Amino acid sequence: MNRISHILVVVDPSTKDRQAAVDKAAQLARCSNATVELLICEIASALNDQAPAGARHPQPDNTELLDLLEGLAGPLHAQGIKVSVRIIYGRSFPDTLLDYLLGSNADLVVKDTHQHSFARRAFARNTDWHLVRGCAKPLLLTKKRPWSQPPMILTAVDLQPAEAHDAVSNKELLKFVATFSSYLKGDLHIVHSYIPTAFAALVRAGGQALSRDYSESLQVENAFRHCQMESLGSAYGISPQHLHVEMGTPHDCLKQMVERFNTDLVVMGSSSHNWRRMFIGSTAATILESLDCDILIIGTSELTQSGLL
Repeated sequence: MNRISHILVVVDPSTKDRQAAVDKAAQLARCSNATVELLICEIASALNDQAPAGARHPQPDNTELLDLLEGLAGPLHAQGIKVSVRIIYGRSFPDTLLDYLLGSNADLVVKDTHQHSFARRAFARNTDWHLVRGCAKPLLLTKKRPWSQPPMILTAVDLQPAEAHDAVSNKELLKFVATFSSYLKGDLHIVHSYIPTAFAALVRAGGQALSRDYSESLQVENAFRHCQMESLGSAYGISPQHLHVEMGTPHDCLKQMVERFNTDLVVMGSSSHNWRRMFIGSTAATILESLDCDILIIGTSELTQSGLL
């Protein structure tokens, strides 16, 4: 993908306040000369079956929703952004939205997000959970905090060999995020976290004392991963000072890095997992709930046939 030309914004019809997703999509559209589509997904209730599933044309009784969309579109029009509005109908918000996205020409989907309770994350499977796993487009989940100028963008990569056939490769991830960052003139950093092989071997062996061999193995592995990162970053003009190799879990390392750099946006890949990991939540879903910044998820799509996170 070489550029962002069409941005689809999922509008929350339950709020009349300004929506961060709309504001940030407008900022991106101004920078990239992209068009914007403002979308409301209207769910038919069990007591009202008149709205046909999959219909894509506004119904006469949705004047209030159309007024909301036009009200959000007005300021974008005034900024010279080409905007369209649309209402779609269905009985399940995630299913209806994902079905629509399959036929959409959007290069980026933007949606506001917020924290959910553990019970809702684990059992109810909220809309964001479904979108992270099923969206065939890059997905930007926004929170209320505005971006800094320039925004600080942190991209998480995995240097391990690919395991999932539908995961995102580092090259495809960085290709997209480099384009994204260039539009915003962002301050782009790359981070890789890992559990040292020597440490894992020590735990398996039941060892307690850190031997000289352990320390040397740790230094060698750390140096090797730094070399991998430099090779990866150099292809996209990212300076060594913006490459970070951290020891620890992805979740803990990202939280620390986000706080250290006052990060505006974390970019990461999302791959399919077995049912056990789906129950407790993937790295992407866990981080989504715990970070205060926005998250851009690059998932299974035409961008990728390799492995990340």
